[in-house]
Amino acid sequence: MLPLCVAVRPLVIALALGLVALAACSHSAYTVRPVASIAADTVGKPVQRLEEAFGAPRRVDSTPTQRVYVWFLEQVPPGAPSGFHGCDMEVTVDIRSQHVLGYSLANVGWGKCGEVERKIRIAER
Repeated sequence: MLPLCVAVRPLVIALALGLVALAACSHSAYTVRPVASIAADTVGKPVQRLEEAFGAPRRVDSTPTQRVYVWFLEQVPPGAPSGFHGCDMEVTVDIRSQHVLGYSLANVGWGKCGEVERKIRIAER
């Protein structure tokens, strides 16, 4: 018969490894934030951050000095009739630096831009 400490050791090691794995998974590099806050935080930063958060824009308009990226963020408000509801976000970007100069949000249908949230990647510390 094996001593008790020899029989329990593999169980304790497995439990410790499980706790370490759980602790590693509990820190998520993503968070859910309102679209208005995401857009405001990207002013002066590369437009790539918005492309990561929202995917490819549905339209990009260009002038000699700037680009306007347009995203439609669909929303299904409770009680709304069927149709097109959500938030239209236009972002003005400097053509040379690719940094966000400003943004505007517009409600579409019964959508409310203040209530639209998206999951974004947060900076690692």
